[in-house]
Amino acid sequence: MLCLDLYSDSDSDSDFDEDSRTHTGAAQDTRETNPYDPSPFHAHTRQLRYDLNASGDIVLRVQKILRYMKELHLNLPLFLEALSWNVPELSSDANVRYARTALMVSEELPGILRNWYRPPRTHGRGIRTNGAREAFKNIAVDILSDVIQDEMDMLKPIMRSPQTELSESTLLDIHWPEMISDVQCAAPTLWGLLRMTAYTSRQAKKNKAKNPDASVLMMISIACFSRSHHLCKLPKLFAIYFKSCGLAAKAFDTLSALGICMSHKWMYRGINTISRAAKDALLADIHTLPWFGVHDNLNIAFRVQEQRLSNQGHFDSGTAGTIIVIKDPSAAFPDNRALQAQIATGGANPITYHDVLELEAAASVRIRQRAVHHILRILLDTPEFDLDSYKYLDSELLKPPPPVSQLPTGRQHATCQYMLNTVHIEEASYEGNDRVFQEWWRQLKLDSREEQKKTGLERTIIWAGDQLTVSRIRGLQKFRCEDRNSFERLAHLVKQFGWFHAQIALEHSLHSQFYLSRAGCGLVQAFELLNRKGLHSPSVQGNFHHNLQEGLRHVAEARFRDLWCLLGNVSNLSALRKHKPQHLISLAEKILDKFASTDALRILDTKPRAEQDDVLYQSVLWNRDILDYLDLDAAMKTGDVGVMEDQLPRMLFRFIGGGSSNYAVEILELLQSLHREWPDDLKDYVRKYCWLANTTGNPKAFLPIDMLQEHNVRDIKHTFATQGPLATWDYINRISASIPCLRKLKDHLEDEISHLHRGKSHTSPEKEQDVARLQASYHESKVHTRVPGRHLSPKERVQDYVGKGTGLTKLQKAFAKWVEGRVYERSTREDWDDEE
Repeated sequence: MLCLDLYSDSDSDSDFDEDSRTHTGAAQDTRETNPYDPSPFHAHTRQLRYDLNASGDIVLRVQKILRYMKELHLNLPLFLEALSWNVPELSSDANVRYARTALMVSEELPGILRNWYRPPRTHGRGIRTNGAREAFKNIAVDILSDVIQDEMDMLKPIMRSPQTELSESTLLDIHWPEMISDVQCAAPTLWGLLRMTAYTSRQAKKNKAKNPDASVLMMISIACFSRSHHLCKLPKLFAIYFKSCGLAAKAFDTLSALGICMSHKWMYRGINTISRAAKDALLADIHTLPWFGVHDNLNIAFRVQEQRLSNQGHFDSGTAGTIIVIKDPSAAFPDNRALQAQIATGGANPITYHDVLELEAAASVRIRQRAVHHILRILLDTPEFDLDSYKYLDSELLKPPPPVSQLPTGRQHATCQYMLNTVHIEEASYEGNDRVFQEWWRQLKLDSREEQKKTGLERTIIWAGDQLTVSRIRGLQKFRCEDRNSFERLAHLVKQFGWFHAQIALEHSLHSQFYLSRAGCGLVQAFELLNRKGLHSPSVQGNFHHNLQEGLRHVAEARFRDLWCLLGNVSNLSALRKHKPQHLISLAEKILDKFASTDALRILDTKPRAEQDDVLYQSVLWNRDILDYLDLDAAMKTGDVGVMEDQLPRMLFRFIGGGSSNYAVEILELLQSLHREWPDDLKDYVRKYCWLANTTGNPKAFLPIDMLQEHNVRDIKHTFATQGPLATWDYINRISASIPCLRKLKDHLEDEISHLHRGKSHTSPEKEQDVARLQASYHESKVHTRVPGRHLSPKERVQDYVGKGTGLTKLQKAFAKWVEGRVYERSTREDWDDEE
């Protein structure tokens, strides 16, 4: 019998158990090799195929087998059924087992099954045989269900995250590429099936940016969450993320019903958990690391949809506070006793205007170097000059001067901040600030008598804020100067005004100085020419600072571009590309000396009145003053605190000359502290940590401490605000501490998923058209060309605020008034009798 002769040499089974023996011409004990190695079966099948191809009678043999089966009253279905473990007697038969295993591991089996599922088309008839398609579909569903069930079990450790466990670290430890890789490894069949469903082969060939992996991961996450509410690693992440984006409650419920995120109720519990964890971390850090604080007022409009006697809309004020923890290993708290001793001696020796004039003279050389570079940079940044293709691009002369005192960068130097619970206490008054500090000490667990004594005698706490905040703290210290002990006298607090608000004061000073002169091409003429709205009156609300700052920069760029064309004797700045850097530096110095310096103003002012040119005088005055502003602005962005300190004398002169007495006092207090009352360790500490922050550690990403606080206030009021009946002071108080975590999580997830097409800030419109229009206007008006007898009316002539501020009479009066206001007796008692 042919069907038996094929296996007549075999005396063993081959269903891959321990006793399997394979036929390769002679029996071999498969226990000596890998019992699951299919290669002997493959070799045997290949040999038979070779023999059949050589004889060319496979058709006859198949026909004979089918006829013989018919004689035995068997057909192919019955034969295969009996062969496939359905007849117990045959299951253990050696020949049957060997034949069955040869089929199961054969290289031909996939092709056989594929043809059974989809038989080849019968040529000439246009009809495709159905084959075993329906049977295969049914069994495939069963097989796939078993595989997917196993893979879903494998996914449990990856997706498991108990709902009650939530922390900033666990959320930030979720990384998208790692999740995708882990899920792919644990559930390859499920992943492949969903990826094929979400992404066609045609898309795979054509798409270069689109990737379905994130979509597939979300499908699997939704499936896992549907199976168990404990498999919620990604839903928890997205719930907190959606909260940080201000998602509405109804949208939360919808997304939760779809399995994308946790419920709105869970989200509120989660935010409270994060807040508590942040408070615990803060309390742990302030007892082991140096720290300082900042606070600012917070005005919120509470709106209602339906008015009742007990439900009225109102406008209310509170205070938001932030603690900055310094994690620099080299940082240490300044010595309190050394500070008190230095204040006692330095306070009796106030700084004089002669000292300030000497400080300005010492800084003027460095300020001049940077002014030349700012003028040069305006040329290099123009599209016409095209710096990237400039022949001498790598010249050392084109690089900025070395920093005076540069703060370090890098993620290890990123600012660590904790937000205190926002309180419903106004801080505009002395009483309000007193209550605010009592609340801060309570939240920081520094309100016990033991901690008060330790704070008063050992700690030096810098506290920053805007001018109003700092002046209120100074007033409280003055009012309490005779209290029983150093804590009650607030002797441990060192006041530091915020540089952001000082910069705003500078902008307002420039605005009041240069705005009104239309005939003299003042700011009002520029803003009207460019159709800039809302800049007629200085304000601290809304976008005024941003809009005014842009306006000042654009006017400065237009004026200095006009000067480059004038002194370079060119009509287009591209013509200056032919010059070497040495010549460009020489031109920049010439621009500074003749059109942006005090000496140039002095020369113009000494001419007879009939020959004076008021428009040119005002242009030179503007150019000189705006360079100092640009210098300070650049220093705050790049983190050069030495440059900021260099600008203090000139800021003082401007505030004195311009009548900004409050900020004149703040500058004087800082100069007094730096040069009379602060020990060296405190001076270095304040400069390095308390003037600027950098939340990312990136270069050119510094911002003043009070601007950081303004961002926190914005986040409370807008970014992470709560609307509706839950928007109460109690709720705002409870969630404030979670805001830094929400901000980190939002940035983290967007970075992980790579929002390549949408940045974190709006795209600024192109400025070139505006600057070019201003430049053309200045060129036409000949603002930098001397025209003898070009006079302006007294109302349109601009005053020299800095020049007035350096006048002896003004200086003496300002310093005398400042000294008079700070002279008072300070008690040195340390009465702690009622300590607990």
